[in-house]
Amino acid sequence: MKPAQILAVVAKSDQKTSAGKKADGKTLLDDANKALAAMIKAARADKGLDPKTPKNKLFWKSTQLIAKNLKIAKTGLVAKSNDFFKGIAVARQAEEQMKVDWELTDSKNKQVIENGKKLGHAIALLRIDFSKEAARKKKGGELTAKEKAEFEKIKAQQKELLAKIAKLEAGAKKDKALEKGLREMKKHAEHIVKEPVTLDAYIATLYLLDDQIGLIRGYEYYVDKPWRADYLVLVDWTNTYATSYYEWETSVSYDWALVDTTVDIDHGEDVTVSESVSEEEINSEEAYAEHESFDMSESEGEEVAAEEDTDEEVASADDDSMEDASDDEGEDVSDADSGNDEGADDNGGDDDGGGDDGRR
Repeated sequence: MKPAQILAVVAKSDQKTSAGKKADGKTLLDDANKALAAMIKAARADKGLDPKTPKNKLFWKSTQLIAKNLKIAKTGLVAKSNDFFKGIAVARQAEEQMKVDWELTDSKNKQVIENGKKLGHAIALLRIDFSKEAARKKKGGELTAKEKAEFEKIKAQQKELLAKIAKLEAGAKKDKALEKGLREMKKHAEHIVKEPVTLDAYIATLYLLDDQIGLIRGYEYYVDKPWRADYLVLVDWTNTYATSYYEWETSVSYDWALVDTTVDIDHGEDVTVSESVSEEEINSEEAYAEHESFDMSESEGEEVAAEEDTDEEVASADDDSMEDASDDEGEDVSDADSGNDEGADDNGGDDDGGGDDGRR
């Protein structure tokens, strides 16, 4: 989802064009698990996606990260703990990472793509409608002094990232896929830097950072060894940000009754898997993704990084991308759409927990 689209979603969350479907938090989590299982099942049946092939391993590693964190989220939902929010947040980052890793496979498997998109829709809905951010938006009002300070800190970090990205762009001229990735990261950073200091903009930024973190981690293995150290500075930032984000998340109250409320499913947010997937299959496919080893050796990593994509190859990959067509639209949505919603205060306790964020 593009930066302006995320802001529009936050600002107009009550103005969706409903497809006539509704879902609560538990239902969407079940939808995500079903889509994940269907995607894994289709991928395992495809010899072209053999997890022993180096260029496929990253797709499987990010899929594994999604599986682990959806499991954490499910446990957290039952326990009503922060694990629910952390699991969803990391799964959202990993899903963005998976979309990048998918392009390395050169696969055109329509079943994997379709179910991957539905998985992404379900996770995004969980993140935007049932998160601590959603609760903070519902509460409304002005940003607190602490939130303003954190927002300014994020903006300052993004300015630093822009300088680092500019340095990396000079070395990415031969690899058009990496060049594309850096361009997307740059758009995210530039958008955040110019955001107004409002509640909607702050919440939208927290969501947008999920995408940026996924992009940074996803494109890591596109980077050639000679300048890998420069790129790892970006990866290190994602780990530093995660620590401060969890501190914020823990400080925000949450009324767990919100998880039981239903939200509209937009026409472009289909989460329903077309094929039949039994509970046994869901458990089996998720267990495979969670426990199988997809580790890459150093030589395999260098082999993957050495592949340099042309403009034509990047364009071809876009045709078989897990990105929605709408993700390429909406860049002209005005920041003027943002505004604060006033609402009832939230209440509820916080339990701290931890998620598997796949830090390398």
